[in-house]
Amino acid sequence: MYRSQSSRPNFARAPKIVKWTIFATLIMSFFSLISNALFTQVFHRPGPQYLFSLTTWGIHKFFIWQFLSYPFLQPVASSGISMTLILQVFFDLYLLWTIGSAIVQTRGEKHFIGLYFGGTLFVGLIAYLFLFFAGSSLPFAGARTSIYILLIGWTFLFPEVRIMLFLLVPMQARWLVFGLIGGNLFLDFSNGNFFSFSVVGGALLYGYLYSVIVWNSLSPFRRLHALEKRLIYCKRKWFYRFQKVVNLNAQPSKSYGFNRGKVTIQDEDFADACLDKISKKGKQSLTIRERFRMRRISCKKRGSH
Repeated sequence: MYRSQSSRPNFARAPKIVKWTIFATLIMSFFSLISNALFTQVFHRPGPQYLFSLTTWGIHKFFIWQFLSYPFLQPVASSGISMTLILQVFFDLYLLWTIGSAIVQTRGEKHFIGLYFGGTLFVGLIAYLFLFFAGSSLPFAGARTSIYILLIGWTFLFPEVRIMLFLLVPMQARWLVFGLIGGNLFLDFSNGNFFSFSVVGGALLYGYLYSVIVWNSLSPFRRLHALEKRLIYCKRKWFYRFQKVVNLNAQPSKSYGFNRGKVTIQDEDFADACLDKISKKGKQSLTIRERFRMRRISCKKRGSH
């Protein structure tokens, strides 16, 4: 699906995190499909399909790993293994290889983990809540939603790349990917498949917000740029406030005359500066950060005596 201008995708050169994800998906998918009947019919025990798929039964038994293990399996099929299922598995793994490699090479491994596994956890929480409130015990499995999230991130990086639809019609990535997901949402909603609508919608939301907020990127659609710029601004504003509060070793405030950035000062100098500020403007003039550090200095002095 993806082809760089310099070279074609080469599995031998794929990043390790992508290779291990593909191998784990391939091994767990076919092991669970082959051995599930053995566990359930011969040993009368829950098979790997139910131990690693996301189920309300498993979560209530504290099988917390199910929130991250379900994309490594395929959905339960009454007909068992079929050629259609095998083709679906390999097509998903092909997308994971090409798109995942492009994301790692462009943004790094941590962003592949943030998109794929962070999105897996987010969609898993949505799926669990839906199944719980619907009173359903059906298992949820499959990498489709996680791959959708990768596709969205990939589209933010390469919106103008042309993809051959049905090997005949060239289309830009942004129209094909978002059209595919939008069509999926429309069909799920119109057919009353609200569970699939919820998880695919969750995947779309996570992939979009991650690309905008974490990457500080604007989508390929200009009409959304005003909203996206606002989101980026709010993220930077709140991150700056959080960093300012938790950074207790930074300068006390501009009124103390430390204007050279993040200057670390000794406790005694810090306490003297704060006491001087209190004598001039009152105790209420201290910031939350300054009060935290003054309390810490006070506790340290009491402990030393």
